[in-house]
Amino acid sequence: MFACNSKLENNSPHDKNAIDSVEIYISRSQDKSLDKELRKEELVSAYRFNSKLSNDSIRNRNLLKIAFQAFLLEEITYFKKINTEALQLSIKLKDTFGIGDTHWNFANVYTNEEKMDSAYIYYYKAFKSFKTINNKLYTGKMLYNMAYVQGLVKDYTGAETSLFKAISIFKEIETNRSLYMSYNFLLELYIDLKEYDKAFFYHDLANKHVDLMETKGLNKEKVMNNLGLIYQSMGNHKEAVRSFEKALQKPNIKTKDINLYAKLVDNRAYNQLLFGDSTNLKQDFLFGLRIRDSMKDQSGVVLSKLHLGEYYAMYNDTVTSLENLKEAYKLAIIINNNRDVLRTLNQLSKIDIKNSKIHLLNYLSLTDSLQKDERRIRNKFTRIRFQTDEYIQETKYLTEQKKWILIISIFLFSTLSFLYYIKRQNAKNKELKFEREQQIANEEIYSLLLKHQAKMEEGRLQERNRISEDLHDGILGKLFGTRLSFGFLKLNGNETDLKKFDDNLSEMQQIEKEIRVISHELKSEILTSEFDFIDILNDLIQKQSRVGGFTYKLNNDKTIRWREISEKVKINLYRIILEGIQNITKYAKASQVKISFMLLNETVQLIIEDNGIGFNSLRKSKGIGLKNIQSRTQKLNGKFNLESKTNEGTKITISIPLKYKGHDKKV
Repeated sequence: MFACNSKLENNSPHDKNAIDSVEIYISRSQDKSLDKELRKEELVSAYRFNSKLSNDSIRNRNLLKIAFQAFLLEEITYFKKINTEALQLSIKLKDTFGIGDTHWNFANVYTNEEKMDSAYIYYYKAFKSFKTINNKLYTGKMLYNMAYVQGLVKDYTGAETSLFKAISIFKEIETNRSLYMSYNFLLELYIDLKEYDKAFFYHDLANKHVDLMETKGLNKEKVMNNLGLIYQSMGNHKEAVRSFEKALQKPNIKTKDINLYAKLVDNRAYNQLLFGDSTNLKQDFLFGLRIRDSMKDQSGVVLSKLHLGEYYAMYNDTVTSLENLKEAYKLAIIINNNRDVLRTLNQLSKIDIKNSKIHLLNYLSLTDSLQKDERRIRNKFTRIRFQTDEYIQETKYLTEQKKWILIISIFLFSTLSFLYYIKRQNAKNKELKFEREQQIANEEIYSLLLKHQAKMEEGRLQERNRISEDLHDGILGKLFGTRLSFGFLKLNGNETDLKKFDDNLSEMQQIEKEIRVISHELKSEILTSEFDFIDILNDLIQKQSRVGGFTYKLNNDKTIRWREISEKVKINLYRIILEGIQNITKYAKASQVKISFMLLNETVQLIIEDNGIGFNSLRKSKGIGLKNIQSRTQKLNGKFNLESKTNEGTKITISIPLKYKGHDKKV
């Protein structure tokens, strides 16, 4: 069920050992025969070994197990720490199931803490996650849990809606256990609503699906207990007693589920009390109390003491009655069980005559407070449902809108493409002619520049230095001073003019930066300077290696006379290498790069190699970088070759016929 594609056999031996250790420690933490503190220590050990795993998916799966076990051990602080870590890792892995599972865990904790609005929100988040991955069973379970929370705050309409949606899903996947639980809960809702016909109807359905379950356990007896509660609520206490007694006839029920047994005994005794059968009542009430107390079932203890309070009151033992009712009242407050707080206040107002008025006022005050809280939470649930429905409607509208936009866009694109094609075809011959003429003109100009370059080099560099100094020391200084003067002016005017003034100052500052950059560039050496071409390349590759995080090696065939090779060739080779290294930095994730020059038969050969991730050169189309390299190679009448395979690196080979300066003969 977990979103984990890794298989154990694909993990390292270190991971395998850690995985085995985690499983062992989690298993020990689940051993109920061990002391609780020892079980917690085993769980902490499981977490420690799990942290050593390098496989995030398996580590996340184990975190979910550890968090849930911490919840079962009632180590809530530790649970929240682990569950939060699991949620963060699930989000990182885009593990939708894991995200849903962590939300489910949080919701269970908030339910136990009776923070119903928080519980509902987290069940709802889990519901959305499971629905996204079409996990129907857990989607239905989250709807059931949402209904449970809604039922607790008496949002009966919302609870019904959620349960019916859950039942629809459970019917589709044919899960009898989940259908039994849903119908059983509907039964309980209709008892609260005093709609007994519906309660009996859903009792029959719950009973039917228990019969269809392969492993029934004591679910039949639980349904029987609820049937007794229907009769109890109706005031038919004799029928209620029959239902409880029938459930108690189940063989070994006392050993299989002592808590259910105590509940049935207490319910039977209470209904016997209500219709006047006093046989063994005190004994049964005390038995139920003793069992519930030993099981630390505090809600059950409250109920037993309530029943004992009513029992002693009916037999005029007011002192003992008040003693039990007050204990029930205190415990109900401690566990925040408002329903039973109200019941004890109601009984105390009848029996404790001296303080009757105080108990009644407390009853009314608490009732009013609970109604406000329940209304607030119900409204919150309603807002969540409303916002969800609104979101769905908006999504449908946007989907429809996008469909029409797509259709219109395709039509317009097709029309414009057709018109562009016609125009392009008409202009194609003129463009080709213009490009040929422009190329011829550029070649002639470049040829003239090459002839005069040697004579002009020294003067040109001096002139550039002079211009650089004039720009930096003269114009830039004056411009800076002028901008500072403007900056100190205190101008008055409307906001538009002041904004224009600030924009102009910013523009002046930008101009200063551009002049400074131009000045520095004029000062710097270029490819046509006296520096050696290979030194310049080495400087370029060294800088790029720091950016790309790779080591490099530059091999140069010393038989190549670089100072005599035309600037056109060197400039294009420089640009090709720069383009190649930038591609490596962006995409290859390489740790080593090798660049080599060789002189072979009348051509210079450039090879750029990396040990990066590579790609399938037969399938993947070339990007703009590789196209630029190919274009520059073609301009030099050279040949371009690319070799790359996934996870085997990339190799680019450039072969260019050479001409030396002042010579027409090829090398």
